[in-house]
Amino acid sequence: MNLKKLAFALALALPFTANAGDLSYSYFEAGATRVDPDGAGSENGFGFGGSGALNDNWHVFGNYRSYDVDVLGSSFDVDGWNLGLGYNMGINDSMDFFGRVSYEKVDADIVDGNGWGLQAGVRNAFTKKFEGGASLKYTDIENSDNTSVELYGQYKFGEWGLVGTLNFSNDGNEIFVGPRISF
Repeated sequence: MNLKKLAFALALALPFTANAGDLSYSYFEAGATRVDPDGAGSENGFGFGGSGALNDNWHVFGNYRSYDVDVLGSSFDVDGWNLGLGYNMGINDSMDFFGRVSYEKVDADIVDGNGWGLQAGVRNAFTKKFEGGASLKYTDIENSDNTSVELYGQYKFGEWGLVGTLNFSNDGNEIFVGPRISF
């Protein structure tokens, strides 16, 4: 079977796949973030985000982060946000594959920029109380591209959970920790 036939068969099968039962694509989260950008010191900030399921396989999402960055003895406010559309499909009873496309915006004291992002990854419900995942994300903002790897975990207490995210990139690293409510 050649690659074109395989891709066509996969495209036909996508609408008929089910997503993993314990993974919610409707949630809101907020928390603390710590960034360690290349060429600057580590800084604390805050962020929030969420996602809303449109149906079993499609969702919209958005995130906001705010922090100060100290570069060469000067402090700069940096705000970043994104809005996007995602597709998720079940791989098995506990695991989903997801893909996302997003509009990306960075507002900083010295420069502003916008662009787009692509993300692909997996989420897995390891138990009823713990889920985790990993993804690869590419962003292009004002002709400056960045590739990052994101690791994610959530411990659930019913609808509420504690979520943590580690983001590693060639521009620096970020840690996010906070509560999440799923609905």
